[in-house]
Amino acid sequence: MAAWRMVATMALAAAVAGCTMATGGPSVLQKLPTSQADLSAAARDRWFPAADMMRIGVYYYPESWPETQWARDIDNIKSLHMEFVHLGEFAWTFLEPEEGKFDFSWLDRVVKLCADRGLKVVLCTPSAAPPVWLSKNHPEVLMVDATGRTMEHGTRQQGNWSSPLYRAYVQRIDEKLAEHYGNNPAVWGWQIDNELSHYGKEPSFDPDSQASFRRWLEAKYGTIDALNRDWGDAFWSQRYQNFSQIRLPNAKELVAQVNQHAILDSQRWFADEAADYLRMQADALRTGVGHRQWVTTNFMHDFAAVDPTRSAKDLDLATLTIYPAHGNLNEGPLGFRMGSAATMSFAHDFFRNINGIGGVMELQPGQVNWGDVNPQPYPGAVHMWLMRGFAAGDSLACTYRFRETLTGPEQYHYGLVGTDGVTPSTGGQQYRQAAEEIEKLRTLRQPNAAIPAEYAARRTAFLYNFENRWDIDNHKQNVAWDTYAHMLKLYSGLKRAGAPVDVLAEDKNWEKYPFVVAPAYQLVDEKLVNRWKAYVEGGGNLVLTCRTGEKDRRGWLWEGPWAMPILDLIGAEIAFYDTLPAPNVGHVKTDKGTYGWASWGEILTPGEGTTTLATHADQYYAGRPAAVTRKLGRGTVTYIGVDSQDGGLEADLLQDVFARAGVKTQQFAEGFMVDWRDGFWIATNFSDKAQAAPTAGAPLIFGDAEVPPAGVTVWQAR
Repeated sequence: MAAWRMVATMALAAAVAGCTMATGGPSVLQKLPTSQADLSAAARDRWFPAADMMRIGVYYYPESWPETQWARDIDNIKSLHMEFVHLGEFAWTFLEPEEGKFDFSWLDRVVKLCADRGLKVVLCTPSAAPPVWLSKNHPEVLMVDATGRTMEHGTRQQGNWSSPLYRAYVQRIDEKLAEHYGNNPAVWGWQIDNELSHYGKEPSFDPDSQASFRRWLEAKYGTIDALNRDWGDAFWSQRYQNFSQIRLPNAKELVAQVNQHAILDSQRWFADEAADYLRMQADALRTGVGHRQWVTTNFMHDFAAVDPTRSAKDLDLATLTIYPAHGNLNEGPLGFRMGSAATMSFAHDFFRNINGIGGVMELQPGQVNWGDVNPQPYPGAVHMWLMRGFAAGDSLACTYRFRETLTGPEQYHYGLVGTDGVTPSTGGQQYRQAAEEIEKLRTLRQPNAAIPAEYAARRTAFLYNFENRWDIDNHKQNVAWDTYAHMLKLYSGLKRAGAPVDVLAEDKNWEKYPFVVAPAYQLVDEKLVNRWKAYVEGGGNLVLTCRTGEKDRRGWLWEGPWAMPILDLIGAEIAFYDTLPAPNVGHVKTDKGTYGWASWGEILTPGEGTTTLATHADQYYAGRPAAVTRKLGRGTVTYIGVDSQDGGLEADLLQDVFARAGVKTQQFAEGFMVDWRDGFWIATNFSDKAQAAPTAGAPLIFGDAEVPPAGVTVWQAR
């Protein structure tokens, strides 16, 4: 941090001294505490009062439209019952049209239009889209792809986060914005950047990034001998003599396989670098806004290269971008029109638990334009997505964008109004419907409503660690293996049982939950295994799955039996594993049925006191155990050693875990989810068939007792 700040000071001192501001904003504010830990509960309650439940808003790009239409557009946003407007995201060229010359006057006018109509404003740092003068005057701020090509101006996210000079320019515009709007009562909060990534071209291989990676390695290992040891550099004579010889691992530069330990460390570095970039911007904003306004960023819901948990202490909440339905997704008969219930719900349950406040900052408004094919969403699906977020406990939901653009790369991408700028699209009508429904639910909300005991008894912590996912995906052993899909099979099984789920990082307090699921948890250490053991002995019910405990945190296999650290815990040995090439399919059977598998199957040898739950039904190891359970202290451990093809095995075995614990469950269809929030039950149906809502005769507030595909039914808990 110190290095880039020094460069920033040197590079920009003269420019900053000569900056002009066309808007005559307020004087520089006294710097306030910047630590997220300084944030009081009172501030959170002020930003997101419980009585509001969830606010809905929309992106608006006034710089794209004639100023004569701004007031009309803001009026129409209000008429759709939106409660906040998202501004300034890609507007750097308008906010700083020339280097060091700032103009916020146009944005002031839009903010005032919103404030006059009672709309809150979310402002954005413009760092995702640097202006042409920055790229041309200082090409060293541009990222370099794996082939050595420097990216050019003409799109977005071409700026290099590791460039001290780029950071300096970003910091300056952020501080100017914070100074100008930090005391504006209309401004509710801030979004840093946009979908932090380089859209598949990451990381940057420029000199600044290479140097940053080397500094990161030296800080981690201390000596080159320690790095050589942990990277296994004796193999293929890969040994380094000093840190200056190391480059970011790049398959384009290497003849054979890339060192897996080097890749894992580069992924850790990249995630840390992204978090540091966000931290820099959060600190810059808080010089002017303090904690009067909240700060977030919109992470892409399944962009695994950036780890949102690394930013937990720097952001007030973590929000997500999610586009559930486009032609790249075909899960289930209507998946291309409705998306995946498990994918969407998992994202909400993960982001909500990073800081205790969740929200979706960018949600699909209808048909999009960037998929392989771009079908229309199923009628009602947009409304269902909004209410899925509501059911999951989100505090805000926002859509990209208000007006369907007439020009540029996102033509054909829906907005809340069509190309005439006035007529609500099908998505706009559904956003208004959801907003009106939430307004009604606020009047019916019971502030002291207690979570139903039967529902609470199923509460489950789902452990998610990005480094596990990286390490497995770096060495899949079967091209058909999909770590994220494996996790979703377990998650989906929990939701089919009607369980409320919190997706948690390992450092959270998951010991308080009656059930904990940790799928494919490949990298472990003694501390974690001891926590698992103590949790079970204290009465918890732990579920582990295949590919757990295979390696230490360095990515080393154990010098001992396979998955050595967890064997005493699960009460079994793992004799070996198998993977099957297409079109071969293996099968395992339980007392409930037979299930296909291909990507990964383990052959277990249970110890005394361990019960077999599933056995292999074919292959040369037919009859050998594939899943087991045991009692340990006052709790249980269940180990599922197979990744089934459709998740049916995992769902059925999870039902058994609940049953052995004496906990009553639901038997919902795949894609049908029911959750409780603020005294309301909300059912959302992502399946292709109508599903019966478990209302137990309670009167309905919205929807029907038979919930149609893409339908939503809401009733009040008794």
